[in-house]
Amino acid sequence: MFFGEKLQSVRELNGLSRKELADKLNVSEQAIWQYENQYTVPKFEIANEMKKLFNVKAQFFYTEPFTKNISKVESIAYRSEDREARKKAKMETTYLDFISYFLDNFENKLNLPVSTIKQLREESIQILNLSNKENNEASQLELIAENARKKLDIQSNEGLLYKLELSGIYILEKNMGASIDAYSTWTNEEKPFIILGNRKKSAVRRNFDLAHELGHLLLHYKIDMDSLTKDEHKKIEKEANDFASYFLLPKEEFLKDFSLISKKSNPESYFDMKMKYMVSIGALEYRAYKMNLLTFEENRYFYATLNRKGYRKNEPLDEDISIVRPGKIRSLLDLIFKNQLLSLNDFLNHYYLDRVFLEDLFGFENKYLTQYGEPLDREYFTNSNVVPLFSQKI
Repeated sequence: MFFGEKLQSVRELNGLSRKELADKLNVSEQAIWQYENQYTVPKFEIANEMKKLFNVKAQFFYTEPFTKNISKVESIAYRSEDREARKKAKMETTYLDFISYFLDNFENKLNLPVSTIKQLREESIQILNLSNKENNEASQLELIAENARKKLDIQSNEGLLYKLELSGIYILEKNMGASIDAYSTWTNEEKPFIILGNRKKSAVRRNFDLAHELGHLLLHYKIDMDSLTKDEHKKIEKEANDFASYFLLPKEEFLKDFSLISKKSNPESYFDMKMKYMVSIGALEYRAYKMNLLTFEENRYFYATLNRKGYRKNEPLDEDISIVRPGKIRSLLDLIFKNQLLSLNDFLNHYYLDRVFLEDLFGFENKYLTQYGEPLDREYFTNSNVVPLFSQKI
């Protein structure tokens, strides 16, 4: 039996509309609709083309669906400039459904450490809901940011991505086009995700993206993003931006370092602070200006110089700071496949997937998983040569 639901899911997973898929297969859009709703079954030649296009085995379309709907369109936090891209959100929920399902399969083989991000979220909501009139919105956000930095044990922004992964957040890279920087969401199963977009971004701008999305995860849990007006959406985006600024640039330490700057309106005066905090020059000045450390005239001169020197897009020192890529899922799969807790070949065959399907899904390089292609002798692994990152289930 051909399952049209699975065709629809892999189509959405690959970001294709019915019309786009129809063009690739040289059939009508109506035909794709009929396949997905199981009014007709594709011919062998068409099914074979779908198999190659989506990196699955032919049997994939003839076995029952296995993913669950664990993510919602209204829970995905896009940036304000990405509002027009919200039509892509349904396809992103399909992506998250696949990711979450496979992660559950892998993690069921291990005893994982307790996640701390949920507790931090609850603490953040409590602070935000404080009735103390002395705490205005800005001071509440700063308190939340200070608490988050402390609880996540952020000693340096250079290790931010690692600390967020350690807290229980799943961070992945995905090609979402040039207009989308990142997005975040909590799934129905309480899994927090941050999905990073354009890999060409500098390390310092990626740090701000991570902090911004952390702000959404902590501050905007359960908010229906689709129901927000334009002004309401701008407000929560400002909250996430302000949180990121407070979080990456803690007040007391920032004030001490900023006092050493000789010319506050000169972008090049911020180079040392950029290397220390791993934050863009623009974000550093923004934090200082909001703390009234620069006059309005100094602020205008700063941005005029920033534009004149082309620093808005490409800042000095960007090339000197390495981009840190997500490693949690790589470590998870390495532990499972190298220790033969699960065979990659068996896993792919069970779900009728090609290796490339899994590599694309998790944002790995081409042929990354070939290192696990040949089953290894289970007896090779002893207590002396396995690093105990997690506890194995008995």
